[in-house]
Amino acid sequence: MAIPQDLTLQRLETLIRRRTESDRRMGYAWMIVPLLPVAAAVSIVVTIVGVLVSIIPRIANISQPAAAQSAIEPIAGGLLAALALGVIVLFAVLFFGALGLYYLIDRRNRHFARQQTLFTTLHRYLTSKAPTSENISQLGFLSEDSAIEEKTRPAGLWAVLFLIVMPIVGLVVSYNLTQDMRKHEALQSKYQAALTSSLMDAGFQQPAFPAYSGRDRDPVLFLILSAITGGLFWIYWFYTLLKDYNDHFANQAKFEERVLTLLKPTPTEKACGSCGGVVPTSAKFCPSCGKQQAH
Repeated sequence: MAIPQDLTLQRLETLIRRRTESDRRMGYAWMIVPLLPVAAAVSIVVTIVGVLVSIIPRIANISQPAAAQSAIEPIAGGLLAALALGVIVLFAVLFFGALGLYYLIDRRNRHFARQQTLFTTLHRYLTSKAPTSENISQLGFLSEDSAIEEKTRPAGLWAVLFLIVMPIVGLVVSYNLTQDMRKHEALQSKYQAALTSSLMDAGFQQPAFPAYSGRDRDPVLFLILSAITGGLFWIYWFYTLLKDYNDHFANQAKFEERVLTLLKPTPTEKACGSCGGVVPTSAKFCPSCGKQQAH
């Protein structure tokens, strides 16, 4: 049984409004994930060097066993303090790293899933308007490609693996997320072009979509640079993951709002509650009866 067009349109609007739940913008405070290990390493090294420097004068003045013992005690205490600091920082690195990667993957999954459902519903709606359109059929093929290629990645599993094999998992997740966005935006560009023709075939005016420009970052190059720099390049790589997805969500929001405006234009007229006459939505009084209108 065919779904009424009005219900399909309502479904489209609901899916578009759900982006506030799925398209999570992550703040740049999450840069603590790649920066914390560097800060931790520096602080631990400084602590150990400070301990060693502080006991050098005592070692130079050692002449008796009792003096040697008094010199060793501060060394042991300082090294134990450095060890305790290292353990605390390690737990912090693992916790924030696992949480950060989980959120990165989870928002990727939620956005892709919502958009796949949105495109499928949009294809169904336009097909009801123009069943024989080849452009609309192409739109359906692209929606199917999205569902096949953009599978859900297990965010929880990758977060747990990060706790076990931290450096490797961080690089693998970064590679996957960068590659996923690269493919997603390439598919998005094709979809936007097909949607323009499909909307016109369905009887809508030609949409004025802004020129689509995706980010063409090479994850293989980023991986090599991270290896060459001993992981330091991952700081910038992590920044691009935050920024690229945030920017994509912002661009997608503008795109979806434009689509919704075309499919469901804002009415410019309404009926007067007093006489039933036609009243412009911007009018304060009915031109027929003069009754003041509620806004």
